[in-house]
This record gives sequence, C-alpha cells and structure tokens, in this order.
Amino acid sequence: MMNYRMIENQDIDGVFNVDQACFKHNWTRDSYLAETKNILSNYIVAEDKDQIIGFGGFWQIIDEAHITNIAVLASYRQKGVGQGVMAAMISRALEKGCVRMTLEVREDNQPAISFYLKNGFTREGRRKNYYGNGIDAIIMWRYELG
Repeated sequence: MMNYRMIENQDIDGVFNVDQACFKHNWTRDSYLAETKNILSNYIVAEDKDQIIGFGGFWQIIDEAHITNIAVLASYRQKGVGQGVMAAMISRALEKGCVRMTLEVREDNQPAISFYLKNGFTREGRRKNYYGNGIDAIIMWRYELG
C-alpha cells in the first residue's frame, strides 16, 4: 500500500538511493541528512511496502514554498506516485501558511515540465546556465495552492 508522510532520519538511505537512481551529480547523503535538521525544510517520502520509492521537498521562505526536488523511481512512474507526493507537499505547504509555490526545472526535462504544468504551475522565467553546460532552468510558479 502506498503511504505518503514526512521524512524521518531512518529514511535518509532510501531517499538517497532514489536520488542516485533519478539524478546525475545531485545531492549527497549528508545533504539529505542536513535537510532533516533545516527548519525551513519540508520533505515528504512515498513508501510502498516499507520501501522509499519517491520523495519531494520544499523550503518555506516566509509564505512561499520553494521546491528543491521531486523524484520517483522509474518503475513507479506514471502510477500516480509523483502526484501523491505533490499533493502531500501542497497540503504541508498550506498547513505551514504558504500561499504559492515555485521551482526551477531543467529546460530539457519535458516530463517534469509537463507534470508541473498539469499541477497548475506556469512558466515565469529562465535562469541562464543554471545547471551548467549551457543548460538553463525554467522558473515556474503556482500562485494559488488552495
């Protein structure tokens, strides 16, 4: 059964394994451990049969939720897991008093851009060479969470 909940220290290895499976040159295990101690940080994990299969996080900056990352293992994609993580993140953001949400996404990550558009985000800008090697970030916002 799928379960969505706030991250706990014992989840770090599972979250890091998902990160390594989904991203190149992304965060370290210690960076995820640090997120559990960061007062701005809010991370949701997706579990299936006690295995971490996805996660998503945001930093609360005053009344804005700044998404840091969302990842789902390839074998669980297109099954609603990412949508469940997003719904749990929005719910958490609303609980914390956030009124809007933002993120940067690689300009060449069309599946992610489509996912965010489907979730009410709009393209609002570009950060040149944000990811290095000439790869820009698309800045996206969702102005209403409720």
